[in-house]
Amino acid sequence: MTSEVSGNAQPLTAVEADALHIETHTPYLAARPELLEGLALAEPSQVWCTAKLPDDVWWRSAAVHEAAHAVLAWVLGLEVKRLTLAGDRTALEGGGCWVSGRGDAQHYTLVWLSAGYAQANWLRDHGYPHPELRRCVLENGALGDHRIVDGYVESGFVLDRTQAITDAQRVLAEPHTAAALNALADLLLNEGQLEAQRIDEILLARCAQRPVTSAVWVPGQRLPLIAMPQQLS
Repeated sequence: MTSEVSGNAQPLTAVEADALHIETHTPYLAARPELLEGLALAEPSQVWCTAKLPDDVWWRSAAVHEAAHAVLAWVLGLEVKRLTLAGDRTALEGGGCWVSGRGDAQHYTLVWLSAGYAQANWLRDHGYPHPELRRCVLENGALGDHRIVDGYVESGFVLDRTQAITDAQRVLAEPHTAAALNALADLLLNEGQLEAQRIDEILLARCAQRPVTSAVWVPGQRLPLIAMPQQLS
């Protein structure tokens, strides 16, 4: 299947995206109005929103997000056509990943939902463990990913989000896929854009073989498979 099968979801405008970002943090800020004054945060552990991340950390975490899409797609037998990072931090999306290939809706759900968790876990492991920051990444930073999966459900595809998140994190924690993700994120961060040949070179070098897709759960009944190009963001 493909993320072209995305129901009635339309791209968010900048105003809509900003409103949803504010809504994400409203419960947290209600009891902490002083945080709205924009005071400098002394320690990484105090950073509670992606907008407060230093530039180098923000860009590296965005590269991890896009690389996670690509690595999951690749190991599940899909073809990764292109990876990009956004031109600046004000862009609605931190980057993009173009994928094509034939796969189950559950496999594509893994590809989508892997990225927010990979990004949040990378931030946690690099000194940014604030629970509200993690919530910001998973609910706001990965909003587009969730909207695509919403579209799959609206179109009648059978999938399990919780299982997809569990499987995605397990696959990305395996030594060869973790090494591939880090190498691909580093290269994307340095070059800003990667085409299929460069992506394959990195993933083939780091992933000696693709895990069998049977290692990932899929539902017993689903709509027929579809193969079309798609963009992941």
